[in-house]
Amino acid sequence: MSDLPRILLVEDDYPMALGLEFNLRAEGFDVVHCPDGESGLETSLKGGFVLVVLDMLMPGISGMEVLKGLRQRDQKTPVLILSATAVSDVIIEALDQGADDYMTKPFELEMLLARIRSLLRARQWLSSPSNESNNPDRAVIGSRTVDFRNSTVSGPDGTVELSFKEGLLLRHLILSAGRTVGRDELLRDVWGYSDGIQTRTIDNFIVALRKKIEANPRKPQFIQTVPGEGYRFMGDEN
Repeated sequence: MSDLPRILLVEDDYPMALGLEFNLRAEGFDVVHCPDGESGLETSLKGGFVLVVLDMLMPGISGMEVLKGLRQRDQKTPVLILSATAVSDVIIEALDQGADDYMTKPFELEMLLARIRSLLRARQWLSSPSNESNNPDRAVIGSRTVDFRNSTVSGPDGTVELSFKEGLLLRHLILSAGRTVGRDELLRDVWGYSDGIQTRTIDNFIVALRKKIEANPRKPQFIQTVPGEGYRFMGDEN
């Protein structure tokens, strides 16, 4: 088996798949291509990939079903969705099901490669051990303990898993504790967007995070909304 980082490409459009595979290999990745949802889901569940690039619209099992099946077993592997539809409801559903990024077709190759590099840098940052007090791999939030390396939150009600992107978002907020963090900053530093995109993606992830770390998500103590500006993380000492 190759020592190169492995990317799983699930795409039924053969010309597009061949082009992506060629360019990803040129970027230094080992690429496994699956031409349909059935084989994509089966292969993804075997693990060993640094990233899954997943087409949304495929015959048989759709990309959404592949995503749901993968997230039942694996919350940590980043998933980048490719889709011909830009319908906001579809995008939101994919993000709610655990997708970490979403690009609509057609797209510029350089933009796709930039998004992939951003996801992988973030993955490395999230999972890397830290010896610096200002870059913790664990955090105590009230009665809960967050383990960023294992992407879990443990508390009175047991242990729940954080998705890859939830972990990134929470860690960024904690490292910015006491400061209002704007949506543009989160889109740039957590999602890797730099084009002024407008999206409610962050708000949806904040809702999901609050359910995992707040005793009362409707009256959040730690992740507070700053109307018109963004969000602020307030620790116990604040």
